[in-house]
Amino acid sequence: MRFDEMIARHFQSIQTGILIFGALSALYLIKGRSQPSQFKQRESDRTDLDRILKQGPDSAQAKLRPKPSAPPPPPLSLPGIRLTGAPHEILGISENASEAEVIRAYKDAIKRFHPDTIQGAARDQIQFYQDASARINEAKEQMLKKIRS
Repeated sequence: MRFDEMIARHFQSIQTGILIFGALSALYLIKGRSQPSQFKQRESDRTDLDRILKQGPDSAQAKLRPKPSAPPPPPLSLPGIRLTGAPHEILGISENASEAEVIRAYKDAIKRFHPDTIQGAARDQIQFYQDASARINEAKEQMLKKIRS
């Protein structure tokens, strides 16, 4: 039997074998390119745990470079506010101010001295801002009560 006769006789088997080989090759390539899992591995499931434990406790710890210390924030300067005195002095308006002027002065003052506007401040600075906003609120209420009555 000649070679070309043998190929003609088993042509269908050869095609099936090539198709199966191509499909398996494609699956192998696709599987090799899959994304790694995003789940963290538990320490007990690590395959190199014995090696790490044999090397000692320090080898498992990450060697981190210390971060350079940031300079401390500058102290807050609060010009233009006076927490003692008459309500119109706290808001920085005249004693005979209208309701619109009182509200405008209150909004401007509370924007500057509300405790939520500062970030990274020390506890005493936060306390000062809380006291300042409370006094500003009291001054506004007293001025509006005086105008409306």
